[in-house]
Parts: sequence; structure tokens; C-alpha cells
Amino acid sequence: MDENVFNPQSKVKRRGLYYGPMTLVLIFLVVMIVLSLFFRVSEIEVVNASDYSDEQIITASGIEKGANLFFVDRFAAASMIFSDLPYMETVSIQRQLPSKIVIQAEGSAPAAYMIVDGDYWFIDRNGKMLGVTSALQAEKFPELRNLEPLATIAGVDMMVEGANVQRLSYATELITAFQAEELIDHIRWIDVKDAGNPNLMYDDRLTVYFGQMENTLYKAALLRNAVESISTEDSGILSYAGGNTWTFSPD
Repeated sequence: MDENVFNPQSKVKRRGLYYGPMTLVLIFLVVMIVLSLFFRVSEIEVVNASDYSDEQIITASGIEKGANLFFVDRFAAASMIFSDLPYMETVSIQRQLPSKIVIQAEGSAPAAYMIVDGDYWFIDRNGKMLGVTSALQAEKFPELRNLEPLATIAGVDMMVEGANVQRLSYATELITAFQAEELIDHIRWIDVKDAGNPNLMYDDRLTVYFGQMENTLYKAALLRNAVESISTEDSGILSYAGGNTWTFSPD
């Protein structure tokens, strides 16, 4: 038989060397033993931008010192953090040879609240349900009205269907835009019943009609300019009229 021809079912040729099936099994076992004996997790570093402590994040991850670095299930660990710590927005888990795990965590913050079955629920700017709070704490934030979740589960993005899908999408856009323009502290409630023209209460004196869901951040910047041009003693209705125009109808 030509020495350059080999049968893949019996031997593997690599650079002139032949490895039979048993040799390959032994090599695999040796590699697994090396991985299990070395590359043990000896340090867990948390890069933490949340209200949770490093210890809470490590405990929630389920990662323990002494675990094999390569066998750490990073997806499962991140899922456990989200499940146990609802005020968490992003989690990234990385391995660093020879023995280090780095957990990067960024927390969610309440951006609004909803009343569901008599309970006050905090939500973040992306629509995640953060948990039940008191009326006193909730009222420091805007109330989100006429949005009906299918279920309320802490740490899980709000589940909606039908017309509520568009309502939730617009609500999160509005909240993000108001935060960016530093208007959020002036907003008392946001009503998304009409997803084509939601309305909101500004400083308990201006009812604002925001128009269709387009150019939301730009319109928020225009709204900021519009309210600054109105006397703090005036109240009435402020409506988006298209382009760069807002119209004010005093009471």
C-alpha cells in the first residue's frame, strides 16, 4: 500500500505520524485531565455598575472558586444573575487564563411605574418589570397608563400582545427620550392608549400630545424648548404640529 494513502477509519496521519483510535482516546483523556487539574478558578472579579454588591452578583452567578475555568457555563451563570437580581440590565462573563473569571454587570434603574391589580410596579426604560414598590416610592416617577401586560414577573421584560405591543414600544421610546433631554422629572404620567398620539402631563399644568411614533428624540428636544418658552404660571394643551412646531392652547 502506498504510504501516502491512509484509511480514516483506522488511523489518522499528521505530519508523518500515525495515530490509531486508542491513541486518540488517550490523548483526549490526557487533555481532559490537564484541564481538570489546572485552569481552576482562583479569582472572580466583578466590574460592577449596579446597586448590588459584588458578593450578591457572585452568589447569584453560581460560579465558585475551584471550578474548572473551561467548564463554567457562562450563559447559565448570566441567566441566574438576571433571575435572582431583577435590577440588572446587562451581564457579561469572560474567562481569563489561567484562572480568572470576570463578571461585568450593569444595573437597571426605575424609570416609570404601572399600577397592576392594585400593585405599584417599577419598570426600567426598556420595559423590564423590576418589582413591586410602595405608592410613596412609585410617585417619584412617571406613571405609565393604559398598558396591559400579560403577566408581571420581576426581572423579565414586560410581556404584551395586540395593541399593547405598539403602546409599549412607544412608551419606552418616550421614556428614553425624556431621560436624554432631562425632562423625565417633570413628567407626571404618560398615557399610551392612543399609540398614534399619546398624551402626558408635564408639571401638573401642561397636557402634551406627542403625535406619531417618529423622530421621538428630536421631538423631545423641541418639547424642551417649547415648555421653556411658556410661563411657569400658564397651563393648557401643548400639541406637536409637525416639523419643528409645537402649538400651545392656554386654559
